[in-house]
Amino acid sequence: MPNEIELKLRIATADIPQLKRHAAIRKHLIGKALTRRLVSTYYDTDDLQLMDRKVSLRVRRMSGGWFQAVKAAGHSLAGLHQRLEWEDIISKGEPDFTKITDPSLTPIFDDLKLRQALKPIFTTDMQRTEWQLDYEGSKIELSLDNGQLIAGKQQQPMVEIELELKDGQVAHLFALALQLQADIPLTIENVSKAQRGYAYYRSFQQQVAKAKSAQITADDSLNQALEKSGWECLRQLQANQGLALEGTEIEGVHQMRVALRRLKVVLRLFKLHDEEISADLNWLNTLLAKARDLDVMLTETLPQLKLPAAEAQQVQEHFQRSRKRAYQAVRQGLNSQRYQHLLLALGHKIASGIPHGNSPLSSQAGPALQKLHKRLLQRGKGLHKLASNEQHEARKSARHLRFALEFIAPALSGKRAAAKTEAMLEEVKTLQSLLGTLNDTATTAQTLALAARRTPALLPAAQLWQHDAARQLKRSKPKLKAAWKQFKQAKIAW
Repeated sequence: MPNEIELKLRIATADIPQLKRHAAIRKHLIGKALTRRLVSTYYDTDDLQLMDRKVSLRVRRMSGGWFQAVKAAGHSLAGLHQRLEWEDIISKGEPDFTKITDPSLTPIFDDLKLRQALKPIFTTDMQRTEWQLDYEGSKIELSLDNGQLIAGKQQQPMVEIELELKDGQVAHLFALALQLQADIPLTIENVSKAQRGYAYYRSFQQQVAKAKSAQITADDSLNQALEKSGWECLRQLQANQGLALEGTEIEGVHQMRVALRRLKVVLRLFKLHDEEISADLNWLNTLLAKARDLDVMLTETLPQLKLPAAEAQQVQEHFQRSRKRAYQAVRQGLNSQRYQHLLLALGHKIASGIPHGNSPLSSQAGPALQKLHKRLLQRGKGLHKLASNEQHEARKSARHLRFALEFIAPALSGKRAAAKTEAMLEEVKTLQSLLGTLNDTATTAQTLALAARRTPALLPAAQLWQHDAARQLKRSKPKLKAAWKQFKQAKIAW
């Protein structure tokens, strides 16, 4: 039951000649390139039972022979596809169920009714060129697929690169991709050929993807914890890209920002400082922040202001135009090569691990949390009396501690430690929420004031919000003081 690991990238047809003569291929090539035609037919029932069971069945004609592949559900992050694959040589161009013997598959394919209902649903017809590479000791098969997907009367051109790891380190897939992307525009492809074919038969609606547990345990090493937390952040980031590009669901941008913040905490926890990655993360966050601030303005702030109808409409139209420009910038950013490079660089960083990464996370979790806890205590001293910029710094420290607790607290063993950590986490969340509300209030005031200087008609809205903001600040001080007291009194488990 081999685990297929490959990195998929889209490439423009015009850039294929440059790929074929790229120095990275020439330097690491073993033998000669091989070009052949691959015609692959995918089977399923009319109601797509295999797809619903997260399994695909493919029969391929290649080099005069027939090959059958069953692939089980996996995952795709930063273009890296990992899934289980069972491949066999068969005698003719239709499924051979006698080859499907794995216990995890037989409950599906031993069903006679399902077998009889299976039929071809779409085909890919590709000209594939393959290069076998020895990349720093890793065996990588680089494939260029150029052809089309055929589903009934509909056809779709498909041109993509696959870097499949035959043996060696996953990090080398990303290293090679970064070398290629430095000279050729490439786009990460998180959708498989099968998924693109199925899209003709069933629509897949974009869903908001929120943060999930990284499933770190007390037995994990540092590198295992890094991989779990890092890939989880990339999952959330990329899962919300589609919504951010569409701009119709405001949670898309919001959840991408959450993923970025969590990712920054992971990089800090595991001391993976990289100036270029940090600069690119800040660039992306700035793009998303502008759109997010305007989303909050239009959906939360303006509805609270009791402006006359004519003024309310003028203010609404002003910020709708600003939001449109902000989302255009987001789309340009997410479609840029800078963003693609960032994702590949993050994948490479996470897959590369850290020196001495085999040591247990449990030996490092306590000191890391203690450091973040101490920093928050220092920055939050006299919290309710601090200026807004100082409260903002305390808020960032609270956020860092919260995410760190969510990621690595499971490495602290014992029921008492778990109970204390959970209590601490709740106090930090409360503190972060209060500080976040104050920060949103201050940001909105600045945005309205700046807009009013440029457009005097917005001055009444800015003045009204300034008045409301002052009242909110006054009301928040007792709550903030109480929350800070509760946080300081919470017992630590490290």
